[in-house]
Amino acid sequence: MIIRIITATSLLFAATGAIAAPAKPNHATTVVITNSREVPATAVSVGVDGQTVRLATPLPPKAKTTLKLPKMTGCMVAVAATFDDESTAELPDLDVCKDRNVRFTD
Repeated sequence: MIIRIITATSLLFAATGAIAAPAKPNHATTVVITNSREVPATAVSVGVDGQTVRLATPLPPKAKTTLKLPKMTGCMVAVAATFDDESTAELPDLDVCKDRNVRFTD
């Protein structure tokens, strides 16, 4: 009986330790950018750890593309875009570990 209690207690402590351990963030290597607007995005840039990556060509309306990110230490990026109608969009604090999708809408 004592052996069962000790075994159950040790399993309980082991399970509690596994649950309490913080998970490592899943660092993103890409971000998917979708232009759901009716006008093209003339420039899209993503700032990561002091580096900036840009789309090489404008992103047409209703189009989607994948942008490769440089090696990052955290999860936060800043996204900026300008559009053909001279409007802009800025996302200064986007957590790409939680969601790797950026969607520009009207």
